[in-house]
Amino acid sequence: MAIADIIQLGILIVAVAAIICTQINANKQNRLRMYAEYTRRYQEIFLKMPDGIIDGTAKIDVITKKYMRLYFDLCSEEYHLWKDKAITDKVWKLWIEGMQTECTPPLFKQSWDVLKDYYGQDFQQFFERKVVNHSLSA
Repeated sequence: MAIADIIQLGILIVAVAAIICTQINANKQNRLRMYAEYTRRYQEIFLKMPDGIIDGTAKIDVITKKYMRLYFDLCSEEYHLWKDKAITDKVWKLWIEGMQTECTPPLFKQSWDVLKDYYGQDFQQFFERKVVNHSLSA
């Protein structure tokens, strides 16, 4: 093998390594952006949610259904991101623990009973098993 061939091979190896590193960094940045976007959406839903929903004094009316549907939609999207391996298990653990905490008040569980038919069977079964019927003390 001539010295020119060795140099070309070295350049090729460096170029491939650079492309791989760039792709890895781009994937990390995309995951961070996605996490930030879902965090922003969660915060926006809860900042605009009427106090009666948060403290459990609201009744299940049109406004309650609207905000609960927004929240359950977000949970469903997060679930599907996890199923598609678009988020890490570490992020998923944070999100599911948040769902379990948020859905502790009876109003959230009652709202789920009213709205669950909007969602696919797979998400319904997951949400009922891991969130609605989950005990934080268990």
